[in-house]
Amino acid sequence: MIIQQFATYSVLGLTYLGLALGYIPGLRMNRATIALVGSAFLIALGALNLQEAWQAIDANTIVFLLSMMVVNANLSFAGFFRRSLSIILSVTRSPLGLLIALTFGSGILSAFFLNDTLALIFTPLTLSLTEALGLNPIPYLLAIAGATNIGSVATLSGNPQNILIGSFSGISYLDFLRALAPVALSGLVIQIGLLMAALPKCALYPTLPADTHWQRTHLQTFI
Repeated sequence: MIIQQFATYSVLGLTYLGLALGYIPGLRMNRATIALVGSAFLIALGALNLQEAWQAIDANTIVFLLSMMVVNANLSFAGFFRRSLSIILSVTRSPLGLLIALTFGSGILSAFFLNDTLALIFTPLTLSLTEALGLNPIPYLLAIAGATNIGSVATLSGNPQNILIGSFSGISYLDFLRALAPVALSGLVIQIGLLMAALPKCALYPTLPADTHWQRTHLQTFI
């Protein structure tokens, strides 16, 4: 019994470590593979049986995530997210303004279109944008990484954890939004302050270039 408990906790520890790192050194495994292998080991060790393992999977969450991914894939194909980024750029004329616009823009969008999707789609677009404008991409990538997670807190559709909460609690979408939207907005404001304090060079230049290769070519593509 003691050996089984030790093995179970060891598997759990290694699984969570792998999920935190995103990989296991020496093995070609991503987070999905690590989770699957960890679950298989727990079943093999008798920590839970196969029926309990199936019951632990929430079908409502899986179906909802799949549906959102289908919707987001079509929105991306239609150019919705490119258009959104072009609008974000059009409302600002300074590096600091761009940082603020990206933070609130990606945060608000992630609340309705899943944070993982926004992070994956906005990252290459932001890299192209900052390269064309001659800006250091690090502050803006950090803004997207943080804002997509913070903004997703606001709604039940923002991330898988919230979907599970809604599925098990039965709380309505609007009630959840009223309770968590202020928290998410406060978090976005705090993030901007932290990024400004850690990366003050974001505000060194008062304006963005008026005429850039990105503005001449890519902006028309985004629209």
